[in-house]
Amino acid sequence: MTRQTVIALALMSALAPLPAFAQGENLSFSQRMSIYRACKPDLDAKCPSAGTDSARVSACLRSNQAQLSQSCTTAIRQAGLR
Repeated sequence: MTRQTVIALALMSALAPLPAFAQGENLSFSQRMSIYRACKPDLDAKCPSAGTDSARVSACLRSNQAQLSQSCTTAIRQAGLR
């Protein structure tokens, strides 16, 4: 399994617990992958130490929610999340 796949899986599992992403557990795989692709630069820039730990990814996204890139925010909204 590649590092990118592991990070994608961690992000997908991390989306559900975020308060702003309360409906995250209802996302399809393609929706989660779209969010992952759009948000990966944010994760790399703001959460380099989060690695693939879903709890750390979740905490980092939650703490940086107001600073997420437009593409990340757009992907989240297009998936029907807040």
